[in-house]
Amino acid sequence: MPLFKGQGCKAKPAKAIKYVTDPKKAAIIVSHALDDTRDYATQFKETCSLFHKGKSFSSRKYYHFKHSFDPKDNITPEEATRLTEELAQKAFGDHEYIIATHTDRTHIHCHIIVNSVSFVTGKMLHLNNSEYGALKDLSNEIAEKYGYSTLDFRKPAEDKISTEEKRITLNGGTSWKEELREVIAEALTRCSTMEEFEKHLNKYGVTLARNTAKTISFKHPAKQKAIRGDKLGASYTKEAIVFELSQHGNRTASSGKAAAQAVEPDEPTGIGKQPAQRGVGRLYGEMEHSAAGTNGLYPTSDGGNRTAASNNPTPTEPERTVKQSPPKRRR
Repeated sequence: MPLFKGQGCKAKPAKAIKYVTDPKKAAIIVSHALDDTRDYATQFKETCSLFHKGKSFSSRKYYHFKHSFDPKDNITPEEATRLTEELAQKAFGDHEYIIATHTDRTHIHCHIIVNSVSFVTGKMLHLNNSEYGALKDLSNEIAEKYGYSTLDFRKPAEDKISTEEKRITLNGGTSWKEELREVIAEALTRCSTMEEFEKHLNKYGVTLARNTAKTISFKHPAKQKAIRGDKLGASYTKEAIVFELSQHGNRTASSGKAAAQAVEPDEPTGIGKQPAQRGVGRLYGEMEHSAAGTNGLYPTSDGGNRTAASNNPTPTEPERTVKQSPPKRRR
């Protein structure tokens, strides 16, 4: 189920490029019409200068897209990169772009940074609502061709995503609400009772501030106030959670596995390996702070190197759970 979203950006692309190519996040990095031995942002600027574009503050300098895949599809980083490359080549073949496949979250996703100026024609990339919708359709078509699930993006979304959350996501960050959604979703795949569910949340610093017959509220470890489940979306109400827990219990019983095994796997992977005291934000990799007030999510004592990578990163201690080597690079 690929989710494709993005926006045009008026800022210089250097910061976004450093974020997406960070070796603690990116398992694979692919470039198009760029020299991998030179700074990508500098090459973007050179193309703009060649055609005398992108000089004014109000001019879009680049586009930042995010191509996310459903964990249920069990897609590999290589496959995610291949599908995203096919999409980018069809949509932005005349533009320089970088694809960085991130494996530091519970779901694999690819970032695409596209130069707004075509290196072939010098024309600026402009996307109206219809063209943007066509890109989402293209994402679905490619996913279906390779046997992956698709997303009907024209249906109302189940998650209640605020404008501020969208801005954080498109700038490469992660909102605290999205972190809660991911921890809850993780728990629902492993638990079959409310007690197990609450215990699993507690491991990541998330508590149930309210849990009645009809309502449920969650408290993020970095926030003073709790948020009701229905404010996160239709999938996080008390009714929806009870239903999912019962469904998981049925699946566990039918497979002959004990419920405890579902909650405490013998070889935990991903966020399941992280100690509870580090808080939710730390569990999804060393995500950079966004400008949306998520300060305090990342501990200063973890010793992690938060410095953004150059075009040829050499990580000293990779933390990815999917791939334990520096990012692959292909021309």
